[in-house]
Amino acid sequence: MQRFTYKIVTELEPLSDIVDLQKMVWGEEVVTSLPQMVAAIHNGGVVIGAFDKDSHRLVGFCYGFAGYSQLSKKPYLCSHMMAIHPDYRNQGIGEHLKLKQREWAIGYGYEKIIWTFDPLEVKNGYLNLSKLGGYVKTYIEAYYGYMNDKLNKDTPSDRFLVEWDLLSEKVNYALRGNRNQARWKKYEKLFDIRFDGKHPIPCEDKSVEYYISGYLLPIPKEVQQMKKDTPDLVQEWRLRTRNKLNEALLNGYHVTGVIPEDDIAYYVLERSDPPA
Repeated sequence: MQRFTYKIVTELEPLSDIVDLQKMVWGEEVVTSLPQMVAAIHNGGVVIGAFDKDSHRLVGFCYGFAGYSQLSKKPYLCSHMMAIHPDYRNQGIGEHLKLKQREWAIGYGYEKIIWTFDPLEVKNGYLNLSKLGGYVKTYIEAYYGYMNDKLNKDTPSDRFLVEWDLLSEKVNYALRGNRNQARWKKYEKLFDIRFDGKHPIPCEDKSVEYYISGYLLPIPKEVQQMKKDTPDLVQEWRLRTRNKLNEALLNGYHVTGVIPEDDIAYYVLERSDPPA
């Protein structure tokens, strides 16, 4: 039995609870205000809440506002924020929020949702790319500037821009639970790794060749723990992956999936989106 319900939020009381949840998760500086969310709701945006069925407590939310592409001349939904209460993480709430958001967006007339996430947060990458069927063709350096908090010292807030083509066969294929790992695992790794203790260290890398159909880019699975243990190594991973990803994207590759393994994960880079 599902423990949570997912609802479109328009009332002021749950919107106020969402503001409080933002403050708890991210602090005061990055909060989207209640008036801003209300304005977005009335102008092509949506706020969706996840609620505990027993207590009716807000345990998560996602918020998106209307955007417009100069390139395609079409509107899209920009999924700006999603957060889960720390007591309720790793229970599939984020995935269900995105699916509810997709359902609403299709009904509203959108064909695409976009959002950003940190490329070093590969667990988010697995959800966004492998489970939901999104893809990345844009890497943005220091999107929100430089972070300085307990875990991030002068760290650039690099981001992937995820594109989610809501009605595509790739998305439908992923949402049916399909993965392409047998094909993906045949791709060459862009660099090797070694372990110094429990954390991986990137070694000598390879040049991206435009005629190769796909590559695998190693990525650490436990970046939050690495930030506590060896912050300098996080910076090394940031710069190494930034350089290789930009090289690949400039050569026409897209990031299309994630392969999770025991000690490391791999982003899948493909020159085009092959048939599912």
